[in-house]
Parts: sequence; structure tokens; C-alpha cells
Amino acid sequence: MKSLTLFLAIVTFYGSTCLAQQKEPALVQFKLKNASLLPKRITIISYQPGDPGNGTESVTVAPKSEKEVKFKEGTKIYLANSKQVDAVMSGKRIDSDKPFLIVQKNNGGKTIPF
Repeated sequence: MKSLTLFLAIVTFYGSTCLAQQKEPALVQFKLKNASLLPKRITIISYQPGDPGNGTESVTVAPKSEKEVKFKEGTKIYLANSKQVDAVMSGKRIDSDKPFLIVQKNNGGKTIPF
């Protein structure tokens, strides 16, 4: 019985170690900047690698202000127009459209104007 318990403990430890070593794509943090002298309402629609759906966030960004965001590397980001927002809200996907940005490691810490 002790050898079975020891065997199960070793297998459990080894399995959890292997799972811990699997890497998720790293989160990349950067800022989106409203370069305008007027406030802008934007809808950010994102498709992250490995996620079946999308992320959607609407926000008003003050003039010359920034919105800090974090996404997985490889995420497609859309600053959606009303047609794209309507499509997503009706359950369709827009990831075949040209994205505003595909997140890369070198975007980290940068400020990207829109």
C-alpha cells in the first residue's frame, strides 16, 4: 500500500510539474493614446489566441489621454466601427477584417496613437 501511495505521489508531482512548464502566451502591456483634441469613444474588440470568442470593451478616452491595456501576444485588436460592433453583437466574428494591431512582444511599454 505504501508503494502505491508513493507511486501516486510521484506521478501527481511529475504531472503538475509538466503542466506548470506549459507556457501561456505572455501578456503584453501597452497604451492606446487618443491623439485628438476631442474626446473619442472607442470600442476595442479583441481575439486572443486560444480563446473561442472575443473580448469587447467600450470606453471614452479624453483628449491627449491614454488607455492602458494588456493582451496576450498574438491577439488581434480592432478599434471597431459601428458596423463591426453590430456584427459582433449579433454573434458574428470580424477577425477576417484587417485588425488595428496584432499584439507582439515589442509592443510592450509602448504608446500607440489612434
